Amino acid sequence: MLLLTLLSSLCLLTGASPTAPLAIDTFANITIYNPNDGTRPWYARTETLANGTILATWSSASAVYRSNNNAFSWYPVGTIESNVEGRSLVQPHLLLLNETIGDYDAGTVLLAVNAWDNSSTNIELYGSQDSGETWEFLSTVATGGAANTTNGATPVWEPFLMVHNGKLICYYSDQRDKAHGQKLSHQTSTDLSEWGAVVNDVAEATYTDRPGMTTIAKLPNGKFILTFEYAMLRNPTDNGTSNYTYPVHFRIADDPEKFDLEKSQRIIVSSGTQPDSAPYVIWSPVGGVNGTIIVSDADHNSVFINQALGEGNWTEVKTPAARSYSRELKIPENDVNKLRITGGAEYGQQSSAQVLTTVMDFEKAVNLSK
Repeated sequence: MLLLTLLSSLCLLTGASPTAPLAIDTFANITIYNPNDGTRPWYARTETLANGTILATWSSASAVYRSNNNAFSWYPVGTIESNVEGRSLVQPHLLLLNETIGDYDAGTVLLAVNAWDNSSTNIELYGSQDSGETWEFLSTVATGGAANTTNGATPVWEPFLMVHNGKLICYYSDQRDKAHGQKLSHQTSTDLSEWGAVVNDVAEATYTDRPGMTTIAKLPNGKFILTFEYAMLRNPTDNGTSNYTYPVHFRIADDPEKFDLEKSQRIIVSSGTQPDSAPYVIWSPVGGVNGTIIVSDADHNSVFINQALGEGNWTEVKTPAARSYSRELKIPENDVNKLRITGGAEYGQQSSAQVLTTVMDFEKAVNLSK
């Protein structure tokens, strides 16, 4: 009773509602993980549990870290190992189940990875039912050849998970189709064990075009946006990977399983900056009735926003976060005016790199960009 009285008095003094969530702190480039061994972690990924705990992992996805204070400090909580000896778990994606699928209840944490060795790449699914402390292998989604970005090789890459209509969808980059150097595909499961047929999401007509690195967000009008790097040859006579450019493109669809019916669009930014490679997309309720689509890339500290449901030009918004390859964006559920940005090494970085996270006042940054 005394605590409630004190809280009520505080609310009267500050004008705050006793049920309104408190704003979380902002900070720049807090260290989640410091390898101190010359390694360069990529693909940093986080997920928030129902109790507000945040989990984090990265390539190689052998460690899981936890934060109980809105991402300000972190400590190790669990480890993950491949069910096949000798495989490394890379390119992770975390997802908290908010509904029961098969035998797995809401609250189960899922982890999709690319489990690779010298001869194969494998999109695999793992699950944790104790908030990330222990993990079990659930299923293999797709298997491809050895890791090799040369057109004609047959690996699979870069999983991304989403639940829709009672199914788990696993999106990934796919080099196994002889008609395409690389395409974007997905498969679905209703039990986290068996997976349906491969469905195209982005499969361009030119063989050497290489769309890659799917991320998806749901928009307030019920549609879905898929972002990807659209790798295209600078010189059509040179098929080497160094000859590619990687501008960020997107598709918008009514159904997240039917992106293949839509046209690819390039992100055009009013400042003239060109988002390039390894994008990540989310939607924020900040910004009026349409909210804001936010896209990150690998080459810039900035993010790129659109407040017209993907129509028209995009605006560049500066952030204090470090650049990194496949940098993740998240809206904190307990303070939707903020933006959390998490990443590791930059592409091509030679020195050791930390996994860093930033929480910024996104609403303020958007207003300053106008």
